Amino acid sequence: MKRITLLLLCIATLGLASCKKDTIINQTTPNRTIVFDINPNRWVLENGAYYLDLNIPEIDDINFYDEGILVYTATPNYTNYYQLPYGQMDYEAHIGGISISRATLPTTPIRIKVVLVAAENVT
Repeated sequence: MKRITLLLLCIATLGLASCKKDTIINQTTPNRTIVFDINPNRWVLENGAYYLDLNIPEIDDINFYDEGILVYTATPNYTNYYQLPYGQMDYEAHIGGISISRATLPTTPIRIKVVLVAAENVT
């Protein structure tokens, strides 16, 4: 009887000791993409360069300071995208939007794609 009790006690102890609770936090904040089709008349000439301000309210404090902002421009037939700065185009990001500059006025509409990359600041 002692052997059976001891055996059951050992099995119960091993069974309880081997249980481990794993807490899995599935935090999936998706990246966000905003696409703009810009007509040539939206560009403003200033100090010898053309500028365009895009209002993007999704660029908030968290996105600006801790996450990522990528800006792309498309070829006229939208088969390729190039990340800015590219060629004569550059951009500056600020809370609430971006400003794009280029040396010449485009003659056709331009597609701008802004990707807001979700990230966690670990510093």
